[in-house]
Order: sequence, then C-alpha cells, then structure tokens
Amino acid sequence: MKRTVFVCSVILAMAIAVTAAAPGDQQGKTVPRDISGAMSGMFAFTGPWEGPWIVEGNASGTVTHLGLAQMHTTHTTSADGIVSGGTFEIIAANGDRIRGSYSASGTWVGEFEVKGTASFFIEEGTGRFKGASGTIGADFFETLASDYWSAEVEWLLDGTIAY
Repeated sequence: MKRTVFVCSVILAMAIAVTAAAPGDQQGKTVPRDISGAMSGMFAFTGPWEGPWIVEGNASGTVTHLGLAQMHTTHTTSADGIVSGGTFEIIAANGDRIRGSYSASGTWVGEFEVKGTASFFIEEGTGRFKGASGTIGADFFETLASDYWSAEVEWLLDGTIAY
C-alpha cells in the first residue's frame, strides 16, 4: 500500500512538472519583433473628378516574419494629399493576417508622382498574430497613370509587431 501511494505520488509530481514546463499559448505575453520589407502594387481611385477619392490598394512583397505577403488598403484622400479612414490587412505567406488602421499624407513631386509617409497601427490579427499590436512606419512612392484613376505604388515598411 505504501509503495502504491509512493508511486502514485511520484507520477502525480511528474505530471505537474511536465504540465508547468510545457509551452502553451503566451496568455497575453507578447514579444516585440522588428518588421520590415518592400511591397509593390497598385492603387485604384473612385469618386468625383475633383475629389475626395476612395482609394483601394493591393500590393505584394517580402516582409520579415510574414514571408511573401499581400497587403490590401482602403482610404479616402483629398486633393491636398490628406488621407483619412485608412484600413489595412496584411496576409502572411501562411494565411495569418494582421489588420488595423493607418494615417498618411503625400506630396506631389512631379506631374504624375506622389511621395509620402504612412503609419500603420496594428490592432488585431489571426493565427499566430492573434492579439498582435504594434506600429509600422511606411514610405510610399506612387506613379499615377495618365488618366489619374490608378497608380503604381511602392512601399517600404519598417516597424515593430508584438505577438
């Protein structure tokens, strides 16, 4: 009987130790990671000729911690280059997603060229990015089509994501 109690006690102690040492989800503990990359894509503009315009963007490129990623953006922009209501979603190579909002502004640097900066605020995610937060700074350069209703866009991203 003593032997059985001793064996059961040892097994129970081992089970508790294994459970305590086993990796689980992070339970709110996040680790900040640098995130950077370059993406290329297009903007499409809709709205009245004089603005403001609804802008939908799609881009792809390689981003650290995401692999070959796709980015979808939507915002409203005015003729003076102010962006409002920006939302974004970046889809990692494995399908995990980060989402949030952004603000941006741009300046005409040529007849068909706009250069600007944006701040992406990570507010949620899926998969390994569930509960993610952080900020990604971005520089962008867009070259408008001759009809002004679309533009090629290049993004340089640099920031921090915690997950």
